[in-house]
Amino acid sequence: MRKLQFTELVIIVFLCVFASPLLAQESEWVTVEGFAPIENVTKTEARKLAIDNARREAVEQVVGVDLLSETMVINYNVTGDVIRAIPHGKVIGIEILNEDIDLIPAENKGDVPFLAYKVKIRANVAKEIGTTDSFFRLDARANRKVFKEGDLMEIQVTPSKDCYLTIFNVLEDEKVLVLFPNRFNQNNYIKANTQFTFPGNDDRKKGITLEAFLDKGQEKADEMFHVLALKEPLYFNTATFKEGIFGVYDGQTALVNDLVKNIVGIPLSHRAEKFIQYRITK
Repeated sequence: MRKLQFTELVIIVFLCVFASPLLAQESEWVTVEGFAPIENVTKTEARKLAIDNARREAVEQVVGVDLLSETMVINYNVTGDVIRAIPHGKVIGIEILNEDIDLIPAENKGDVPFLAYKVKIRANVAKEIGTTDSFFRLDARANRKVFKEGDLMEIQVTPSKDCYLTIFNVLEDEKVLVLFPNRFNQNNYIKANTQFTFPGNDDRKKGITLEAFLDKGQEKADEMFHVLALKEPLYFNTATFKEGIFGVYDGQTALVNDLVKNIVGIPLSHRAEKFIQYRITK
């Protein structure tokens, strides 16, 4: 987790949940399995990997594209440079039917059996609308890929077209916070080929910093920034959540699935996205 620090004040920021005029997407439920070896990872990490693999399998079943060969799955959907001009899908709902640790037998002579975390899920997959605009791209990056607790974080974004920008923070527990826009800067219109930095100089003058932060007892956390650019502004409903001095956060915020359900209704040609993975360590 990371924290926004504001000098001598506690603020309420709004998580943008799109009230899109677009019709709700058709979706399909499928039942799939996923597994991940328990090697050099904890049981919790293996469980997350197994669920991610099952999600990928669910998307592939509905969309009919082998996503693994060109992309990677991180937490909730296909990320990285998403397959261009090929319709794909997002998991918008998940039910875990069963899960267990199992011994996977050796497939070939000389191999050894190994322990793996196995899950069986029922996933609701919605197909994306249309195709991407190859001329609408984002160059987005953080100042580091690995942060020590207490390090200051910075995100730089340069869109190829005029757009309306939102920066989300996806935490390890799949909760989503919004970093920008916020109550101190509600204008999220960014001109084409203009570099936008958060927190910027004006933010820092107000005492706003973005600091790497671990919850009590955590040794590391794998999280990401989700940078979303839209060609047109949308009407928003708001769900409040708290960000405060010293990273005080009461845990009340929307989940990844709430975000995905709204984004999948926006045509691919109307949006550009980047997913910036990072790790925080002690």
